[in-house]
Amino acid sequence: MPTYLASYDLKETRPDPHPTFLKQAAAQGWKLWILGSNNVRYRLPNTTLVGTFDSLAVAEARLEAARLATENEMGGNVTTSKWIVAEYGPARFNSDERQSA
Repeated sequence: MPTYLASYDLKETRPDPHPTFLKQAAAQGWKLWILGSNNVRYRLPNTTLVGTFDSLAVAEARLEAARLATENEMGGNVTTSKWIVAEYGPARFNSDERQSA
């Protein structure tokens, strides 16, 4: 299955929807950490997620499902003002936050 990266912006509201969105995104298969070839996990930049899904359409649907679940849990509108989902290929990355796999 292919791996996808997603980057998004949530419209700022009170209360902040971001912690709830991250919890819901994890429930939909999105992760905050990416595994490097050195078997170390690197924390992705804020508002960036990685996930492995059957297709681009499924990855997009899972991102939207996280938004809807956030909206349902918070009981108000949650707006994704911008987003992109792209298939992840060969890449280089670094982070100041790391974990052993």
